Amino acid sequence: MLIDWHTNLALPEHYGEEENGELQNRVKNSTSGDPDSHRKHVADIAEKFVVITMYFPLLNTFVPNEFVADYVRPFGGRAKGLACVEPMKPDAPRQLEYAIRELGLHGLKISPVYGAFDPWAREAGEVYRKCVELNVPLLWHQSAGYASKCALEYGNPILLDRIAREFPQLRMIVAHFGQPWIGETAVLLRKNPQIFCDLSARYHRQWQLYNALMLALDYNVTGQLLFGSDFPLRTTSEALAEFRSLNDWKGKAMLPEFPAEIIEEIINNRPLELIWPEG
Repeated sequence: MLIDWHTNLALPEHYGEEENGELQNRVKNSTSGDPDSHRKHVADIAEKFVVITMYFPLLNTFVPNEFVADYVRPFGGRAKGLACVEPMKPDAPRQLEYAIRELGLHGLKISPVYGAFDPWAREAGEVYRKCVELNVPLLWHQSAGYASKCALEYGNPILLDRIAREFPQLRMIVAHFGQPWIGETAVLLRKNPQIFCDLSARYHRQWQLYNALMLALDYNVTGQLLFGSDFPLRTTSEALAEFRSLNDWKGKAMLPEFPAEIIEEIINNRPLELIWPEG
């Protein structure tokens, strides 16, 4: 079953000028992230998919939770929508509960890098506790960010190990293989089997992806890797093609191939039940 574990939904007016410009620089084609494009390039291709909300006031990025909830609702069990709240705001736990219980969303995305907050902050801990109470997973953009106000000092995925110890029942996903901290991410996965990692936005960084996958193979954590396109950065089909061509890219370089059968396993054998065991 093909599941696209990392897709975004937004209209141009949801982004600030800098973030919108950065997105346009990174998107391969002129594909928009609007609902019609998402249906054509994700929902019509993948059997199931995850749609992510982005609410990062520091970056002037405001995708409403209601916008994503309204989009995913008609797809029923085919789609999981993730809310986004600002963890340092006093009402963040209440906003998350509203998004899950009232809007019907299925989890949370946050980013210490995009929000410029310490993931160990007491206020953030209240949000993690609310995730446990609601029995929903947490997706982290715990990796690089390129907008000028991003706080890279909070991006290292190793910071999540303490959270995994304090909330061992909290299911988590690290987006983008935690790049550029791919070694740290592999160690984090090895130590914490309740943490998964998606490969979104790595397929065009083929040298980095190759090294990340080889580390995952060495640490025996390929079973915790998830396919994701990061639409609209790539469509589902584009991401699949780039992922499957990883070994072709190396050409005649004297490097071992990453097993093609594991690539296919990551693509086709990562059911939603890994993160949502109750369906």
